[in-house]
Amino acid sequence: MIKSVTGKITKDLVQKGASKRFPNRLNKRAIFLLMALSDVNTFDDLKQICEPPSLKLHKLKGNLKEFWSITIEKPWCIIFRYEKGEFLDVEVGDYHD
Repeated sequence: MIKSVTGKITKDLVQKGASKRFPNRLNKRAIFLLMALSDVNTFDDLKQICEPPSLKLHKLKGNLKEFWSITIEKPWCIIFRYEKGEFLDVEVGDYHD
């Protein structure tokens, strides 16, 4: 379950289904992945959903070492923290920036 979201793009996608700052052609994929985060019961469930290599579920490093990432389409991704069955600080963006 998603406990918290951050960032204008993420909030717009969740509330409006689109964001002026995010490519329109990727809206459906991003919303599908956000819904998956909202619907899964465990991290293992998320791993099963993210089996396709194109999603590249992986742990981040450095300043973002507490976060995980799922690729929407390069350079766009969803980053989040996972604690006690909840997804926290979920954000759509380009964490390479």
